[in-house]
Amino acid sequence: MHRSLSALCLTVLLLVAGCSTKRESGSNEKTRPRTPRQDVNVLLITIDTLRADYLGCYGRASIATPNIDALAAGGVRFAQAIAQVPLTAPSHASILTGTYPQVHKVRDMGGFVLDDKVPTLATVLGQDGFETAAFVGSAVLNHYYGLNRGFATYGDEMRAGQDPKKLPGVVAEVRGEVVTQRALQWLDKSASKRFFLWVHYYDPHFPYDPPEPFRTRYQKDPYGGEVAYADAQVGNLLKSLEEHGLRERTLVVLLADHGEGLGDHGEYTHGVFLYDSTVHIPLIFAGPGVPGGRTVSQQVRSIDVMPTVTDYLGLAESDKAQGTSLLPSILEGKPPAGSYCYMETLYPKTQMGWSELRGMRTDDWKYIVAPRPELYKYPDDRGESRNEVGRFRGDAERLRKKVWEIAGSSQSLTRVSPQLVDEQRRRELNALGYVGGGRRAVTIDMSGPDPKDRVAILGALERAAGAMNHDRWNEAVPLLEKISKEDPGNPLIYGYLQMCYERLGQLERMEQTCLRAIDNKAENDTTYAGLGGIYVRRGNLARAVEYMEKAAQINPAGLENMDNLATAYMQLGRANDAERVLRAVLVQDARHPGAHNVLGLLEIQRSRPEEARRHFELAIESNPALAEPYMNLGLLAQNAGQPQVAMNYYREFLKHADPDKYRDYIPKVKEALEELLTAETQRTQRKNQ
Repeated sequence: MHRSLSALCLTVLLLVAGCSTKRESGSNEKTRPRTPRQDVNVLLITIDTLRADYLGCYGRASIATPNIDALAAGGVRFAQAIAQVPLTAPSHASILTGTYPQVHKVRDMGGFVLDDKVPTLATVLGQDGFETAAFVGSAVLNHYYGLNRGFATYGDEMRAGQDPKKLPGVVAEVRGEVVTQRALQWLDKSASKRFFLWVHYYDPHFPYDPPEPFRTRYQKDPYGGEVAYADAQVGNLLKSLEEHGLRERTLVVLLADHGEGLGDHGEYTHGVFLYDSTVHIPLIFAGPGVPGGRTVSQQVRSIDVMPTVTDYLGLAESDKAQGTSLLPSILEGKPPAGSYCYMETLYPKTQMGWSELRGMRTDDWKYIVAPRPELYKYPDDRGESRNEVGRFRGDAERLRKKVWEIAGSSQSLTRVSPQLVDEQRRRELNALGYVGGGRRAVTIDMSGPDPKDRVAILGALERAAGAMNHDRWNEAVPLLEKISKEDPGNPLIYGYLQMCYERLGQLERMEQTCLRAIDNKAENDTTYAGLGGIYVRRGNLARAVEYMEKAAQINPAGLENMDNLATAYMQLGRANDAERVLRAVLVQDARHPGAHNVLGLLEIQRSRPEEARRHFELAIESNPALAEPYMNLGLLAQNAGQPQVAMNYYREFLKHADPDKYRDYIPKVKEALEELLTAETQRTQRKNQ
């Protein structure tokens, strides 16, 4: 999610960034210069959505995590590590760059892209001669968002090993075993070189669906089953490292990007609040020279990881880094230098129209900037249940000022707009629970309802999401309709309802939902694209084009809408407009299968069958599961007097066609296939007489 601002706003943003690049007072400068190490590899393991208190080494006895526990026993464990953002992409950007979101620019999920001027751990180590590779388990870390920068190999393919029933129509994540396998295949080829390898496991993320035997073993705690499964994958990775003889010369860094609410404070997943259930994470360092069995009890941050690794390797630190090296704590047991930890989440504002949250945490306090501010005192109130703002006003004010030192002046808050997000990225994000992604600028000025006053709404949304994830659309609808009246400005509610009614085939209700979103100023490009799709199905192409054009103006990277718009233009006899839209699609994605399919239809209209065939074949080459090009190639072959070829294509169409989407075409294709089979049988009989 990104930005399009006037020159004045850009100046303001530069000033804000200038504030936020300062280290907090009390931070140490870089530790003494050291001779660069040439004998050490680096393995960074990040486990998505992993609460620290679900690991044995952090006190949980009921979940088996022997591999991570052993890693902690042989290294240094940080008892109070804190994530900067309780969301996957922004948190990983902070880990890899050592900077807060105001600097690296990945402010939220979907469309916020890493600032290419900020060095990453991969760019720094790559420049020092390391072979670099990353293998990620989720589409939310797709290279589109810039986290691949500096990695010579970036494995983000989401097709292999995915159960289509779990995420119908979209492949958005892969099991940990697939990620491990990819990493080990790369390691087999690169073991003789000095390397930096990042491995990301997504499994503990909602929905919780651990494979066997973890599903049975943790039947009453599927999240715990996912954690145990992720631990097993970490074990497989470390075992291979040992088998290659690399364990003794590899620095292993393991941490989570954020935790999981699991019902604490009314949040079942993450992203909305800044309580420790979602920002307290495990952090472990182990490797050559790292003492075993040490625990650092003081608070540290995700942004400290990059400076620590570069310091350990004796490399110059990034001039953008805001974190501090933890090496004195690791090697000598000294207290960490950085005593303040800034946190933020824009997710409540960008997705639900509520106020965003910012916070500052120390060893003794947590202060949360919200419409109703919050202050919690540690260690007396680790559960963060007693708001002490009224009792400790001086401490609250001191921490409030620290928040704005990092975030920039509260008077300079401005609008943020996501960078354009295409349809595939959006659908992948929807499948993972991050509905939104339309190009909808929001003002981050602490306006809107306080999220803690919307806990009941949040609970209903999360229950609806759980039902939708299991195709129980009818179960989700009444929950969503009820809260749409209680929170009419919430874009997420309309996005969920639109999806439900579309899946249920209830187009009138889908239309009413989209129009309500527009009336309440909670619409985005998917709202208009959805209306366009409704009118296409009703045969009202002129009105469909009106809405699809609005969607395209908001988000020209919504490629599915662009395909549909081009098709409507073509059916209205506006061939030049259709081609213009399709060429715009191909500029963004030269292999986009939908665009090639529609271009093929356009060429048929122009009586150019060979050009049409080339586009249909390109569409299938890009996406072999796309049904329509098979039907179109079958028609071309049938018209060219190639019955066997036509029958093969028709069979492929029937194999891949969605029964609902192609309900008008499937009977016709079956009829054509039957006629061809009959004619072929008669031809064979005549030949044999």
